[in-house]
Amino acid sequence: MSEADRNSRLYRIFWELQEKGLIDRRRRLVRCPLTVSMRGCPALNCIRYRPSFYERNLSGASDDALRFVLLHEEGHVRKGSSLLSALPAFPVLLFLGYPSLQAGSLPGAKPAFIALLLLTAFFAYRTYYHRMCDEEFVADRYAADAMRCCYRVGDPGDLLQNLLSGLLAGASSSRRKGVIPGILRSEPDYRPSISERVQRLRGAIDPGDRKTTVRPTDGDLPR
Repeated sequence: MSEADRNSRLYRIFWELQEKGLIDRRRRLVRCPLTVSMRGCPALNCIRYRPSFYERNLSGASDDALRFVLLHEEGHVRKGSSLLSALPAFPVLLFLGYPSLQAGSLPGAKPAFIALLLLTAFFAYRTYYHRMCDEEFVADRYAADAMRCCYRVGDPGDLLQNLLSGLLAGASSSRRKGVIPGILRSEPDYRPSISERVQRLRGAIDPGDRKTTVRPTDGDLPR
C-alpha cells in the first residue's frame, strides 16, 4: 500500500468502519483499474475500487456518504449469494459439456439441445437479474442500519438519494437515461429506480427484514 493510500480519506474511513465491526477485519480495500467503480468481492475477501472513478465521483463526497458506499459493498459481501455470480455461466458450461454437439450425435439432437439451451439461458439470466435487484435492497438496508445505529443518521435515504442523484447528473450523454454510471453495481438491467430504493429505506422495518439488521459478530468487535 502506498503512502498516499494510507493518508487518504477513503482508507481512513474504511479502517474506521473495521474498528467498529461494521466491515470485517479481514477485508481489504484494493485499488483495481479493471473494476468499473467500487465492488465487494467475496471470492478475494476485499472491496475493490477504481481510483479514477473515486477521484471523479466520490472524492468530494461527505464522510457519511463514503461510509454508506463502503457499507453498501460490505452488505453485498455479507448478505449476497456466493453462487450468484456463477449463475450466468451455467448455460455456457452446459453448451461446452453437451456430447450431442460432437460428431456422431443423433440428427435431431442438436436442434433440440439448442432450444433447451436458449430456454435455460433465458431463465438463468432472468433469475440472475431478479436476485441482483433484491440484493441491492439488502445491501442498502445493511448500510442504512449501520448509519442509523452507529452514526445516528436519522434518514439514510437522504444519503442514498444524494449519492445516486449526483452520479446520475454527472453521467455521460452516451449513457441511457435513468442509468446510474458504475456505482452500487454497474449493470443497468436489474437496478431498481432511485425512488424505489429510497422509499424502501424510509419504510417501516417488517419482520421479514430483520435478518438485514446490523449485528457484528464477536470476531468483528473492536478490541
